[in-house]
Order: sequence, then structure tokens, then C-alpha cells
Amino acid sequence: MIKELKAAPMFSLLREDSARRLVERCVPRRLKTGEVLFSAGEKADRFFVVLSGRVKLYKISPKGDEQILHLYGAGNTFGEAAAWGGLPYPAFAEAVEDSAILPVSRDALRKAVASDPDLVLGMLAGMSAKLREFAGLIEELSLKEVPARLAGALLAESERRGSRSFELKQSKRALAAQIGTIPETLSRALSKLSARKLIAVEGSAITLRDPAGLRRAAEGLT
Repeated sequence: MIKELKAAPMFSLLREDSARRLVERCVPRRLKTGEVLFSAGEKADRFFVVLSGRVKLYKISPKGDEQILHLYGAGNTFGEAAAWGGLPYPAFAEAVEDSAILPVSRDALRKAVASDPDLVLGMLAGMSAKLREFAGLIEELSLKEVPARLAGALLAESERRGSRSFELKQSKRALAAQIGTIPETLSRALSKLSARKLIAVEGSAITLRDPAGLRRAAEGLT
């Protein structure tokens, strides 16, 4: 579990003994697919490290539509800002596949920092990376067209799976929400990328036929 903890940027610079002391103060938890970890407005007294699987953070619009803010996989952390500030969680968190997480309570973190003050510097670096991540997400949603956002999402999924061919585990509705659009627009974007022979689509199976061309599309160059 120490290896998984140190895979997170926030804890990557921890000494082995420091990581072990922190892990010993935390109790890992397993989530089933579809299990909600916390809800928007719930008091935040801990943040989470994803050890395996994936967890989505999302909000619900007044119309009931789901907007996925981010998908977190192994080595990612989430919920830090709310937990450190003693604020409510601003969104919902739900496992999109069977997952293992490590909750880090404020008390456990306080004790870890007391025994290793340098830990704070590593966590600050991690928060800086998190801010850059969200800035990139805002730019992605506001400046790029849907086909470009979809191309980026497919490239990221291909890299995560280690294969040019993979099954989409989430529904098209969930994928559409992830890239900030609606299912009908997502279908048109899939058709557009397929017509350009960048991808092949067969049901939920996706094959990247031209990864280099898809990368140019993701960057808005074509």
C-alpha cells in the first residue's frame, strides 16, 4: 500500500518510514461499482487516495443532468481542499468500477505532519499540480470543440488501458457528461472521428486506427 500511496504526487517525495506511519493511521476501503462515497454538501473530514479502480466526481444540474468533473484512477487524490478547509464536499463521488481507496482523515494527517514537518512541502506541490489539472479541464471544456475533447478522452483511455482497442466501460451518457456535452452530440462526434478513419466503433468497442491523427484532432490542429 505504501507504493500506491507514493504514486500520488502529493506523497511521492515521502520517505519510506513517513509513508508507513501515515498508512498505519488509515484504514483502506473497497467500493463496488456504482457505490457513492460521499454526496455534495456532506461534511468533509477526510480526503482520499485511489489505490485501484476509478472514481468519478460529478455534480447534478437543476435539470437533473450529471456533469462529470473528473475521473480519478490509481495514484490520484481527491477531496483535499474541502477536507483541509473543513468545508462540505462540493460534489458527489462514485466508483465507476470496483475500487480500493485510502481515506486520509484530518487527524491522521495532523499527526503525520507533526512527526514529519517536511511532509507539508510535498503536499503543497501536490495541490499546485491539482490546480493546474483543473485549469486544464476548464480550458478543455471552454476552448475546444466536442470532437477534440472526445479525441483527448479516447487517447487518455487508450493510454490507461495500454491498448489501441478497448471496451468503453461507462455509458455514452457518462462519457458525454465527462467531456461536457450531451449524448446526441457525442454520437455525432464519434461518427465524425470514425468517418475520418481516426477510430473504429463497433458497439461499445473502440479502436484507435490513427493515434497520431487523433492526437492532432485532440489538439485542434485538424
